[in-house]
Amino acid sequence: MTLAFSDIRKQIDTLQIAERFFDSLLLFNLADLGVFAALAHGPRTLDELATATGGHAETLRAVLDAAVAVDLLQLPEPEAEPLRYAASPALLACLGDPESPTYLGEWMSFLGALVSPISQVAEAVRTGIPAGSMVDGSERDNRPARAMTRAMDAYARTRGVEIAQRLPLDGVRHLLDVGCGPGSYAMAFLDANPQLHATLLDLPGPIEIARGYVAERGLQARVSFAAADALQYTPERPVDMILVSNILHMLGPERSRALLARCFEMLQPGGRLVLQAEFLHADRRSPRWPTLLNLIMQATTEGGRNHSVDETSAWLAEAGFSDIEHQRLSPWNVNSVLLGWKRT
Repeated sequence: MTLAFSDIRKQIDTLQIAERFFDSLLLFNLADLGVFAALAHGPRTLDELATATGGHAETLRAVLDAAVAVDLLQLPEPEAEPLRYAASPALLACLGDPESPTYLGEWMSFLGALVSPISQVAEAVRTGIPAGSMVDGSERDNRPARAMTRAMDAYARTRGVEIAQRLPLDGVRHLLDVGCGPGSYAMAFLDANPQLHATLLDLPGPIEIARGYVAERGLQARVSFAAADALQYTPERPVDMILVSNILHMLGPERSRALLARCFEMLQPGGRLVLQAEFLHADRRSPRWPTLLNLIMQATTEGGRNHSVDETSAWLAEAGFSDIEHQRLSPWNVNSVLLGWKRT
């Protein structure tokens, strides 16, 4: 049977979708091997890249040539001997220099760590059991979770600090950061308000990471640490403001509602809750990244899923919060904020 051109075109279009994973996997592996770091100061030969990465030259060449085929790398002088490989200025800015303000190395590690669980999502659909876990028992200590912690810290230190710059902090003296991770957002609030003291609350593993980051910043005198389950924690006295950032999607509806009720109890009258998240639209099919995050949570957590502004606002009202307000951030920031007040 001879296929018509229109049928061949359908096959080609379908195969192009299926083969896109090669582009992503090559990108992840080039970053993991340190190829972009090695190319940061100019084109390099195969032998030079093998030395820089400690890689097997023949296998490395297959990776490099495949990267050229999908336009991740270039050959500035394709007729020269020996060949020298290069990367675009944009990729080098994002992946070649850890000190670059546009560096995305942590995000590449995070996305690369998701390849295995996401590739098994069909089995998760069949069984209802996630292939991997972002939260392993009482600790976030598996590969996707560690990569996520580093990636969220990198995001918080760049675009994420906007939340502390946008919100008025007049009268706020004690911030409780629930599910603090590395503590990056709390430290942004400390920078914005010299009178502020922060308590970082999370499970023991993340708290140890946060202690290191706080020490690097020299902020120990203004920070307290609480290694505990937020649902079991009680502060010494009610706090002025509670930050819950990018946590609820890992918990699922019932635990999210329980956490928000607990936050209401921990606030003093007149205090506020700042809830930052990558909210879904009501149709649950947009925006792009929050929708993909919903899939990630389904594939990597027990019961986690992403949520919409209206859904979360209803949870806040149920917990007792009033004057609930949704604040958008910059167009390039995937997060937005819900504010809720404890008026009495």
